[in-house]
Amino acid sequence: MRGPVRKLSGEEFAVLSDSAAGEALAEALHGAVVLSYASGRPCLLAASPGEIVHAEAGHARLAVIGTCPVTAGRLRRMAARLECLADADAVAAALPGSFHLVAVVGGQVRVQGTASGMRRVYYARAGGAVVASGRAAVPAALTRAAVDEQALAVRLLMAVPPALAEPLWEGVAMVPPGEAAHIDADGVRLRAWWRAPEPEVALEEGAPVVRAALEEAVAARIGEGTVVASDLSGGLDSTPVSFLAAAAAGQRSAKLITFLLAIDDPEHDDPEWATQARAHLPGEHGVARPGEVPRWFAGAAEAVPGLDEPTRWLRALARELASSALLAGRGATVRLTGHGGDEVTLLPDCYLHDLAHRHPAALWPRLRERRSRARWPLWSCARALADRRPYAAWLADQAQTLSAPLSRFRPDFGWEQPLRLPDWTTDAATDAVRRRLVTCSAEPYSPLRAQHQSLSNVRTIAASVDGVRVLTGRVGAPVHAPYLDDHVVAACLAVRLDQRAVPGAYKPLTRAAMRPVMPAECLERTTKGEFSADIYQGLRRHRDQLLTLLDGSLLVERGLADAAALRRACVRTPAEGGPGVMALDVFIAAENWLRALLAHPTQEESCA
Repeated sequence: MRGPVRKLSGEEFAVLSDSAAGEALAEALHGAVVLSYASGRPCLLAASPGEIVHAEAGHARLAVIGTCPVTAGRLRRMAARLECLADADAVAAALPGSFHLVAVVGGQVRVQGTASGMRRVYYARAGGAVVASGRAAVPAALTRAAVDEQALAVRLLMAVPPALAEPLWEGVAMVPPGEAAHIDADGVRLRAWWRAPEPEVALEEGAPVVRAALEEAVAARIGEGTVVASDLSGGLDSTPVSFLAAAAAGQRSAKLITFLLAIDDPEHDDPEWATQARAHLPGEHGVARPGEVPRWFAGAAEAVPGLDEPTRWLRALARELASSALLAGRGATVRLTGHGGDEVTLLPDCYLHDLAHRHPAALWPRLRERRSRARWPLWSCARALADRRPYAAWLADQAQTLSAPLSRFRPDFGWEQPLRLPDWTTDAATDAVRRRLVTCSAEPYSPLRAQHQSLSNVRTIAASVDGVRVLTGRVGAPVHAPYLDDHVVAACLAVRLDQRAVPGAYKPLTRAAMRPVMPAECLERTTKGEFSADIYQGLRRHRDQLLTLLDGSLLVERGLADAAALRRACVRTPAEGGPGVMALDVFIAAENWLRALLAHPTQEESCA
C-alpha cells in the first residue's frame, strides 16, 4: 500500500529523518534532493532547489532557504566548523535576512525558522518517520490530518497570542519561534537558540545598532542591477526603509521605485509627508490614485489557497496583489514595506507596569502623560499597576471575560491585549477557547510584560506578512518587511524601555537611529495615517463579498458561529474602526480559509 502523495510546489521544502521510512516519504513528495545524509538517504527536498544556498564540508552540511546574501563559499566555511548541531547557533546569529536554516551533522538534522516567526517550521510523524517543513500543509497532507476544531476556535479571538496559535491540523506541531528542531531516527527534540534580550542598552548606544541592523536587512533584498520597490507613505516606518533602500541601490547600480497608495480622504496627511520625502530620494516615484487599485474588501470571498492559517489581511489582499503586480510590471523584483515598524519601536501600555516595578522614578511623567490622553482614573491605574499575576494565570483569567465589553477609559497593563471573541461566536466556540486558556502552561518570552507583548505582537504580524509575501510573490513583486528580520527585532528590543517611550516624543528610537541618514524634516512627523475612510468606502462597495461568505457559512456549519448574529455583523456598518471591524476581519479570515481548504485540499493525491 502506498500512502498519500503530496508533490512539493512553489517554495515548499521538506526535511526528513535518516531512516528507511524517511526515504519512502521522499518518494511521495517528488521533490529535488538538496542535502543528503552521510548514509546517502535524502535529508532536504525542495520544489525549487535552485533558490537554496547549500554547502557541505566533511560530515557536515548547511542550507539556507529564503532571503540571505550568504554565498556557497561562506556557507562551506561555516559548515567546516560544525562539530554538533548546537554549533549551528553561531550560523543563525551571524547571517542577516529572513530564512530557514537546515544543518546536518552525521545522521542528525536541525531545522529552524526565525525568532520573529516570519519563517516557521511545522512537523509531524508520518509513516514511521519525522517530516518537517516551512509549510504546515506538507506534514498535514502526509498524515491525512483533519482540522483541529479547538485550534480553529482559538483563531476566532480578535487578537490571538502566538502562545495559543497552534497549527490547525491534528497531529501537526509547530517549532516555537526561537527554537530549533533536532531530528533523528528516534524523533524530535526542541532546543532554544534565541532569547528576547534584556532592555538594558542606552538609546545613544542602541540607535546605531538598530540603524546598522535595518541597513543590513534592507540591503539583503537588493541585488546588483536590480529594481527594488519601496512603499512610501511618509510615516516613520516606510520612510526610513525607503532612504536605506536608496542608499543600498546606489551602491549596487540598482534602481529604486517608491510607491504611495493615495487615500480618498482629505484629512489624511500621508501624501504631504510622502511628497516631502520624495524630494530627497532618487529614482522613480509612483502613486496609485483612488480607483486605480481595488478598495478594501474587494474579492474577500474568493478562496485564497496556500495559507497555513487564517490571515486578518484579506480585506486588503486584492489591493496588495494589484500594487505588487503594478510594481512588477515596472521591473521590481521585491517590494519593501514598513510593516513591523510599530511593533519593534513603539511600546504597549503595559511598559508602565514594568517601570513601576523596575524604574519607578521614570514611571510618573509617562503615566501622567498617558492618563491625560486616555482619561484613565487614578484608582484604575493603581489597581492595574498592582497586578502581579504570572502569564499562565493571566491567560486563565481571560477565560471569564471573553464576551465582556472593552472599556476605553480603563487601563490594561496585561501580558497581552485583552482577549475577546466576536459577538457572533457560539457557546461551543467560547467553551473551546476557555478550555484552551485554562490549560495553557506557556511561559512568557520575558519577565517584563512590555518585552513579552512586543515580541508577541511581532510574531503575530510576522505570520500575516509571511502569508502576504507568498501571495504577492505569485504576481512578481513579493512584499518584504525588513523590520521583522531577527537582527532588527533584537536590536530594537535591547534598548531601555524608558528611552523607547519618552513623554512628548514620537518614536524616539526611530528618530535617533535614522538621524544620520535622513533629512531632519522627514523625521518630524508625529501623526499616523488613519484609515476609517477606506473601511467605510470598501464596505459600501463590497459588502456583497461578506454576504457571499455568509451564504452557506462553514463556520456556522461547524457550530462556531451563530447564523443570525453573523448576519447582523455583516449587514451593519461598525460605528468605529475597532472591535467591529476586527470582528469582520476574523470572519473573513476564518471563513475564507475553510473554503480554500475545501476547494484546494492539502492532500493533492492519494494512491492505494
